[in-house]
Amino acid sequence: MLAVLSGEKVYVNQPKKLAVANEKGGVGKTATTTGLASAIAELGLDVLVVDMDPQGNATSGLGLDVTDDMLTTYDLMRATVRGRAAEAIQATPWEHVDVIPASKNLSDTQADGANDLIFRLDIAFEGVDLSAYALVLIDCPPTLGKLLYAPLCAADGVIVVAEPTIDGVRGVSDIEETIANVKRRANPRLELTTIVISRARHNGEHDFRAGELRAAYGDTVARTVIPDYATRQDAHSAHTPIHQMRGGKSIALQVAYSDLLAEITETTSEGASA
Repeated sequence: MLAVLSGEKVYVNQPKKLAVANEKGGVGKTATTTGLASAIAELGLDVLVVDMDPQGNATSGLGLDVTDDMLTTYDLMRATVRGRAAEAIQATPWEHVDVIPASKNLSDTQADGANDLIFRLDIAFEGVDLSAYALVLIDCPPTLGKLLYAPLCAADGVIVVAEPTIDGVRGVSDIEETIANVKRRANPRLELTTIVISRARHNGEHDFRAGELRAAYGDTVARTVIPDYATRQDAHSAHTPIHQMRGGKSIALQVAYSDLLAEITETTSEGASA
C-alpha cells in the first residue's frame, strides 16, 4: 500500500525486519533463519533473507551461487545509497524465498572508518516497498562489530539464538547489553523479540541451562525449543527447505520451526498493537 507524504512515496504495511543474532558462533543462527524461511514459504507466503555474515552460509543454504554481476550486502555496506536494497534482492531456488546475498568481501567493511557505516544497511532499505514479504530475516555474523551493529540499526526486533550451555547463557546476556546500547543510541525502535533455545539435547546440563534462561527472561524465551538433530545439517547441505525433507527427524524439525514462527508472529503482532 502506498501513501504520499510531502511529495515523497511512503510505503505502509511493511513487514517487520528481524535480526537473527548472537555474538557467539555455532549456536544455530543460520539454521534458525532458513528454518523460519522454510516455515513461511510452507504457508505460501514470501520472505526475504538478508545475509550479513561474510561466510555466506544463509546464501549457500538457500541454494544461490553468487556471481560477479550480483549486488550483495557488501555493496550495501561499502557506500551510502538510499534504496539500493531493491537492486540487490535475488530470487532463490526456494519457492517464495528471496535473498540479498553475502560474499566474503563483506568482512572488508569492518575496516571502513566512515561515521555512517552502521546506518548504511538501514539507509539501503529506505523507500523500498517490502510489502510483498511476510517477514524480513537478517542473518547476522557471530561477532561484535560493525557488521552486527548495522543489522541492529536496520531491524525492528532481534531473535537471539542460544545453546543451553553455560557459554550460551552468558552470550544471551552479552547480546542483550548490545541491543540495549543500540536501542538507546542508534535505533530506538529495536526490541529483543524472542530468545530461541537451539541445538538442545535432553541431558542434565541442557535442561538446567534452559531453566536458567527461562528464569532470567521469562516469556521472552520461546516455548518452542529447536532440537539438535542431524537432519538440520542434511537440509543445509542439500540446499533444501526443512519442510521438504523426508525421513530422519525432519518432521520434528518442521513442527518446531512452524511453531516457532507462530510464536514470533504472535509476539511481533502484540508489539505492533501495543
